[in-house]
Amino acid sequence: MRRIIVLSLLLLPSVAARADAGLDLILLVDRSSSMIQHRHLAPLFLSMAVELLARNAAANRVDHRVAVVGFGSAPRIDIGFASCSGGLAELRRRIDALPATNLGETNVLAAFTAAKRLFDSLPVDPARRQSIVLLTDGGMFVRGADMPAYRESMQRFVASNFTAEGIALDVLLLEDGYRALWTALATVVSVTARDPAQFLAQSHHAIAERIGTRTVEPGARPMESLVVPPYLETIVFDVFRGSPDAVVEIFPPASTIPIRDGRDAVEAVRVGSVLTTYVMPRPRAGRWTIRRPHGAARVRIVSQQFFPRGLLIQPAPTEPLRQYDRVSLAYRVLDAEGQPLRELSEYRLALELGLARPDGERTSVTMRRAAALGPSVFLSERDSECVLPGRYWTDVKVMTVDDAGSRLDVFHDRWSGFSVSPAQRVDCRVTASGTIAWLPLKTEVSCFDAAARVADLQAITMGSQASLFRPLLWKDGHAAASALDLRPAGPGTLRGTVRGASRSGSYRLQLIADRAHLRPAYNIRFVPVEVAFTRKAVFEWVAAVITLAAAIALVKHRRSRA
Repeated sequence: MRRIIVLSLLLLPSVAARADAGLDLILLVDRSSSMIQHRHLAPLFLSMAVELLARNAAANRVDHRVAVVGFGSAPRIDIGFASCSGGLAELRRRIDALPATNLGETNVLAAFTAAKRLFDSLPVDPARRQSIVLLTDGGMFVRGADMPAYRESMQRFVASNFTAEGIALDVLLLEDGYRALWTALATVVSVTARDPAQFLAQSHHAIAERIGTRTVEPGARPMESLVVPPYLETIVFDVFRGSPDAVVEIFPPASTIPIRDGRDAVEAVRVGSVLTTYVMPRPRAGRWTIRRPHGAARVRIVSQQFFPRGLLIQPAPTEPLRQYDRVSLAYRVLDAEGQPLRELSEYRLALELGLARPDGERTSVTMRRAAALGPSVFLSERDSECVLPGRYWTDVKVMTVDDAGSRLDVFHDRWSGFSVSPAQRVDCRVTASGTIAWLPLKTEVSCFDAAARVADLQAITMGSQASLFRPLLWKDGHAAASALDLRPAGPGTLRGTVRGASRSGSYRLQLIADRAHLRPAYNIRFVPVEVAFTRKAVFEWVAAVITLAAAIALVKHRRSRA
């Protein structure tokens, strides 16, 4: 249970969670007759999973829920859905108390059916994801069943109830001979070792990949030095000594004092006389030195936990979005306490963001720093149009480089997103005419439905049609005060003037629909998004005409002489 102790030491402090976001995970544990020889692995797997879920929930400020189902001839609901953000001690106690009973045959389809019922018992919430992780030796056996037909039934069940509904199925497989069978069914198949330490490391990796936890396990090779990356919350070392009197010392950068238990908040967990695990909070970034005169000694990094977090701040969680809205995406990088991250000057951050539509199509969104929105905020270069209703998910990676110049991913957020309600599209074409300053700027808005038919503006408007639109005006790149006077001018058409563009200059005009006057079942898309025009005073136009005439006369004169 040493690994579980280490994971407990790494748990982050409790913070307020976004209860509407997170993962609903069902852990399916094969307890059939063929698993008797592996029954000692189930408690390790379950304890590790809830610890890791709790740590990830704290890091991402979400609320993961977990359920445990054991199965053999029939499924047994060991633990119904419970939050990993609170009552973790109670979850551990319930896991420790689970009976390691032989449940007979291996009826996987019955277990999948029970899992689907558990998911169906939850309230529908598009902000939450659903997943299953199955621990099994891979075989199936139901007495009296036609097993080829049984497997075909299971494939159909998985396709229609899990794959079609976006429920991920990961399999931790103890027998490599069944890999092909499960690869055809599952999202991810991982063949694990039976040795408890290796099994725990491999299953830890599988759960971490599903929830997006950023940890590093580079392996058990001996090291003389290592590059510790920046922005680490904790680093965990395993120190193996070939004999009890062997000396192994680990030195931070530019330090002549090795790490010790109790110094600089370092904790040491000793297992026997030859193994010590060191847990060090907020280690210094850079090249560390390892002194190990004894040839059989070695040092392994068990895990590295980074402290940067993040939050999608645009669109705001309370912002009601409709189909065909154009949205800008803004993401703020936070520290472990939820405050804007103070970046290390030598380790500047970068951010990658992918946007997944409700139909699963993914696009990469270019993000740039937005100092106007605060420190460590990144804003999309272009707006994204919400062409479909439903849930949009962002996949965010926060990166830097380490002392070796290698890219380093310090945070991965798979839980942020926003929801878009369905709406009927109305396209409105905006024109503006009148190039002479001081004269009214004439404006026309012509609207059509998605089938290119003239739109009934009265049907989509609450109140006066003239109050449906508001102007945004820029003069020479700066926002300018403006007002809009429109009146109905036939079916689907409004005409009038824009005030605020009475001086010479280059202008951009954009109209927006006032949601207070637009019925919820509709949304307006402007074509083009904005109108650009130039206005000049009369004398400027006269001067331009005179200049043009002189140029034409000069050209004619040169041609006549030629």
